Amino acid sequence: MKKNILVLGSGGREYAMVWKLSNDKNVDKIFCIPGNGGTKEIACNYNLDTNDHDALLTFVEDNSIHLTIVGPENLLDEGIVDSFNLKGHKIFGPTKSASKLESSKIYARDIMNKYDIPHPKYFACQNRNEVIKAKEVLGLPIVLKADGLAAGKGVIICTTEDEFKVALSSFFDTKSFGKASQKISVEECIAGPEVSVFTVCNGLSYKIINNAQDHKRVYDNDMGPNTGGMGAYAPTPLMNSDLEDKIKKTIIEPTLKAMVAENSPFTGFLYFGLMLVNGEPYVIEYNVRMGDPETQVVMPMMEVSLLDLIESTLDKTLDTFLYKNKDGYCVTVVLASQGYPGSYKVDKIIHGFSDLGSDLVFHAGTKLDNQNNLVSSGGRVLNVVGRGNTLKDAIDDAYRIAKKINYDNMFYRKDIGKKGLDYL
Repeated sequence: MKKNILVLGSGGREYAMVWKLSNDKNVDKIFCIPGNGGTKEIACNYNLDTNDHDALLTFVEDNSIHLTIVGPENLLDEGIVDSFNLKGHKIFGPTKSASKLESSKIYARDIMNKYDIPHPKYFACQNRNEVIKAKEVLGLPIVLKADGLAAGKGVIICTTEDEFKVALSSFFDTKSFGKASQKISVEECIAGPEVSVFTVCNGLSYKIINNAQDHKRVYDNDMGPNTGGMGAYAPTPLMNSDLEDKIKKTIIEPTLKAMVAENSPFTGFLYFGLMLVNGEPYVIEYNVRMGDPETQVVMPMMEVSLLDLIESTLDKTLDTFLYKNKDGYCVTVVLASQGYPGSYKVDKIIHGFSDLGSDLVFHAGTKLDNQNNLVSSGGRVLNVVGRGNTLKDAIDDAYRIAKKINYDNMFYRKDIGKKGLDYL
């Protein structure tokens, strides 16, 4: 029997999952709350308050929803999974307590420290003086992270005293990160290439579903402020079987054992943001959901059914699930609004969709206006997705698609995937 699926969220990550589910023979209807201008075309959008758990539960019951998939981290932190579990409705994601791996940077660091999971040195700080003292111990460069959720933007790397003073002002004077920065993790700045490893987990069972490399800085050559992500590619040439085995033994498995020991066993997507220091993997961060824009390259690479993968995870048959990715590479380039990650203008009419044909474009910050025009509604507007047998082919394909689309104040990085070519 075909199943009705609900996806919670409105960004490019959610669109990519809806797109993947829409190609599944065992899926009947897909509902998206709230969705965006793109999901409206391949799913049924409903504008409900995602913080209203009772309303969501009523919707699930009224529409015979078989499975709910949670996209954004804030919903997980607010305990949506706990609410659904209490009512016996199938939902994919970690509990509120397990979500602390992302919602509290200090909690995550404490877990790593307690269970000997490789990580940079850090200090948990609650005021300006404590941050200054931590800097004196660690020296420059140094990393300041808002403890709470900050949409991928609550991280400042300070290489000079002037940058450190500006960062202090951002945290304590202008309070740029709001409640997220009531506590701050002050960390040594380790150096090396970054790798994102994506898993599905249930307790001690897990499958690695892919690896990728994100591009966080807003401008080419990794310049400018951090963003939610300006592009990604998968897989990265940095990954090999030896490194993957090391990551499993020193990071993934100890993390899952730690969460069981802490009475917060982890179920859901768990994404490990890693840095390779002289070839050794260190945990930069945990994310308790799929990444954005990494999901936009992981989903097209996935050979198996997303629904089957999630069902096997929830049914505790993951150990016997045969996971497989497609050959080749996938690259996504984020088309953004000028000014992002700061202030930007919206409601710009998007042109070029009639020329796309079979090209893959995932919607992120889009909506339909009163005249039924597709317009921008966010900082990250669209994700063009290139595919190819080689990484270069996939890069070229992504930028070929990007040139077909235009709207006022559109911009994008021109070097997504280049560092991957440098590793080859």
